[in-house]
Amino acid sequence: MKKITFTLILTLLATSAFSQRVDPTFSWSNKSNYQINGEEAVTFKPGDVISIEMTYTMGSTNAVDDAFNFILAGLQDEAVANVDVLNGTWANETVANTTYKYPGAGSGGITTASITIPNDIILNSADANLTYRILTYLAYTPDGGSTIYGGTGASDPTLVYIRSQAEVDALLSTKDFNKSKLNSFYSTERDAVVIKDRLDGGFSIYNLMGQEVLEGDITDEISVETLKSGLYILSTAYGTLKFVK
Repeated sequence: MKKITFTLILTLLATSAFSQRVDPTFSWSNKSNYQINGEEAVTFKPGDVISIEMTYTMGSTNAVDDAFNFILAGLQDEAVANVDVLNGTWANETVANTTYKYPGAGSGGITTASITIPNDIILNSADANLTYRILTYLAYTPDGGSTIYGGTGASDPTLVYIRSQAEVDALLSTKDFNKSKLNSFYSTERDAVVIKDRLDGGFSIYNLMGQEVLEGDITDEISVETLKSGLYILSTAYGTLKFVK
């Protein structure tokens, strides 16, 4: 009985030792080049030429490397607001006038794809129901298995904002708002921003997409009754104020 038990244990240990699965890894490694203001999403402008660097390692099953099939990169759009980039259902299509890129295996586990953003692409600010993403993934076949297109650890879908240069400039101009705060506050009773110092010149108010939603000359009270509820940034030559209406 002891011999049978011992033999069974050895068999299980041997099976475990030789049934090892190492998953692949994959990442869009230069993504930070296109992220602004600490956003997880990336920002592109019409006409931009994007260089997407992808770093990866192949997985293995029982020390047998997976077979490399291809790497894909593409700019997709979906006319549904707030699509879950990781788990949402997307049409398997690229943005008009773009195509999927298949850059090959590259060298040393690094490959690069280039995508040109169409000049006539619709800005996010022009259509609140439009969502973009860059989809990148590794397609591979484990030893004795079926081809897997992306999957755990082998894909890196990323939300994309398409913004104009003016929107980008406005967004960047509000980045350091805490360094020069206005002596002002938002009054819910007055539905206005109250300026406590005597200032002159103009002002602009931006939403978090970087869009200018209101502008004018500075007064003691700047009415914001035309704005919807949300988070805004008031920008002046004297400083800025971040406020919630």
